[in-house]
Amino acid sequence: MYRLIKKIDLLEVYIKSFLIEASWNFESMQNIGFAHALIPAGRRLYKTREERADFLKRHLKFFNTHPSMAPAIMGVVINLEERHKLGEAGALEQIESVKSSMMGPLAAIGDNVFWEYLRPFTAVIGVSIAILFKDSPNPAIAVWGPVIAFLIYNLINVFVRYRGLMKGYEQGMEIVEVIRGFSLTALIGKLKFSAALVLGITIALIFPALNISFFKNSLYNSLLFLGVTWIFLGMLKIKIYPTVIFYSIIAAAVLFKYIF
Repeated sequence: MYRLIKKIDLLEVYIKSFLIEASWNFESMQNIGFAHALIPAGRRLYKTREERADFLKRHLKFFNTHPSMAPAIMGVVINLEERHKLGEAGALEQIESVKSSMMGPLAAIGDNVFWEYLRPFTAVIGVSIAILFKDSPNPAIAVWGPVIAFLIYNLINVFVRYRGLMKGYEQGMEIVEVIRGFSLTALIGKLKFSAALVLGITIALIFPALNISFFKNSLYNSLLFLGVTWIFLGMLKIKIYPTVIFYSIIAAAVLFKYIF
């Protein structure tokens, strides 16, 4: 599998990929971060100053996609650069078209999975845990809310980045099939259901804490939880994002607190 590129090079690229937006700019967006992440591969493949300069110029062109999906494109690009170095005709010419054709679709997938569902879902989990343990004898337990939210989000994030880079390098253009194999669409469906469930739990935790007599009744509170969970499922089904629902809950809680 590894001919000229070594596993250590890919690991260096993987680590550097987390800095892809550190030099984001309005003209070419993520191009500097993209080129910077590829430096370990370029250093391995090319030995002369001129070759390395040409390598960087190729990858300092416009680039923009979802940060978590960028390593998959990096893997394909490294695959093509290696094939070019091994003498395969036409490999170099494919690089720009590969980047152009993959940026948009992967950005759409990444935005949908990470920004619109996973991030608000993990945030709601963190808030719910913090509310649940806010009156605990040991207040430090509530800190586990944001910690757990951070871990859930980033475990999925680092896995998708790592697998995308490695499979992109191993399989080249066939990475499209690998991404389909991630079952990200199925993950979105599960996140929708889980988000509705957690949002329902959040409602059941927030409103009784407002000292409103209606919500202190356990029966009413249970009915509230079940009702809003199904309402949230319906809202998610018609593509109202969890972020919108969550902020609506906060706004409603504030209104109930100061009106009733």
